[in-house]
Parts: sequence; structure tokens; C-alpha cells
Amino acid sequence: MRTCRSLLCAVGLLLGCGSPADTDPRVLTGTLTLDTAFSVEQRQSILDAIDVWRDATGGRFDPSVSFGAVSCGQPFALAAVASEGCHVGQTVDEGDSTGPTERVLGVADPSRHSIAVVTWLRDADFGHNVEHELGHYLLLGHGQGIMAQSRAHQPAVVAPASISEFCAIWNCDAGGVRRRK
Repeated sequence: MRTCRSLLCAVGLLLGCGSPADTDPRVLTGTLTLDTAFSVEQRQSILDAIDVWRDATGGRFDPSVSFGAVSCGQPFALAAVASEGCHVGQTVDEGDSTGPTERVLGVADPSRHSIAVVTWLRDADFGHNVEHELGHYLLLGHGQGIMAQSRAHQPAVVAPASISEFCAIWNCDAGGVRRRK
């Protein structure tokens, strides 16, 4: 399934992706509040996505998790978007008349340390969308694997290039990051 396309980058630039982001240590080890509007299954998918990044970063990303009402743009929080809102859900024209329109499925604001994702995706699509946005929450850009902008032909894994970028941002040795088994 094709997801987050060039409009997401444009939205991200409006939200501050084009400027240096704050490497606030609370991103890595503080509390991440999950919106209570997520279903039980979605909450589990979010916890699984956190585990993916926890494992990929050798435990450097290890937030505690709480649940509560989350507003759009709330720092250190993941908001559930059921329709359009919070820069998510709207249909966009890619500007290519031969291709279909796309919907923005998630957004992370690195200056506010906030995330919003749509709730209508199911199963692996929902989980992979959250994994992708968590990567942006960790200040990573688009790349390979789960961080690919269009993941239709990319594996849903954290690519080595993402770990190298993570370590360049968060001051760790990418060679020293060992995935936990």
C-alpha cells in the first residue's frame, strides 16, 4: 500500500521539518502519551512499533507509555485522527494526473515532538504507519525500509541507514548499536 507521499514532506516542512530539530532527551526516554481514542488493537500495534524502534536502537529509544486524551500537537504524545484534522487525513493530489490522489496518513512535528496518525488503517498497515511516524519522532528523514516515503516495495524493517542517521542525531556509535534479541 502506498502511504505518506510528497505532501507529507511539504506538511512536515510547514511544521518545522526543514529546520534543525531539538534533540530533547525526553524523546528517547521520557513519557509518550498515547491517545485513549485508539482501539485496544491499535494500542497494542503502537506498543509493538515502539518495541521495533527500541530493539533497532539497542534500547536507546525506551519511552515509558501513558494513556490519556491527546490534543493535536501535544508534545510527547501520539494523537488518534479518525477523519481529517491535525494535518492528517486529507486527500491530496500529487500533481500527477496519471496517478491516484493520496491521503496523508500520519505526521510528526519535530519541533513540538508530537505525532498524529489516522485510525482507519488496519493490522500491519496501521502498525507500519506508526513505525514510520515514530521514526520521524526520532528526527529521522525519509530513507529505506520503514522510513521509505512510499513503502510499496520496501521491507517493513528499520534499515541500517536509519540507524546511522539515528546515531548521527543522538550521538551514538551506529556500529555499537546492537539489536536486542
